[in-house]
Amino acid sequence: MNTATGTMNEQQRQPPGIRLTEQQLRARRSRSIAIALALGAFVIVIFAVTMVKLSNGTMSGEDYMRPVQTTK
Repeated sequence: MNTATGTMNEQQRQPPGIRLTEQQLRARRSRSIAIALALGAFVIVIFAVTMVKLSNGTMSGEDYMRPVQTTK
């Protein structure tokens, strides 16, 4: 019984899966940071474009949301 317990403890100490090296972990972190920055920049660009369009009055005025006149 002691041998079975010893074997189970060894298996619990070493979880199954792939162990990444320090270099791989650094590369993963760098990629994650780059993706986060790119996503943040994209959000800022979309926000800026929206603010510019709204402030220029592009979406306001007489013709905005006016029903289209149909001909019979």
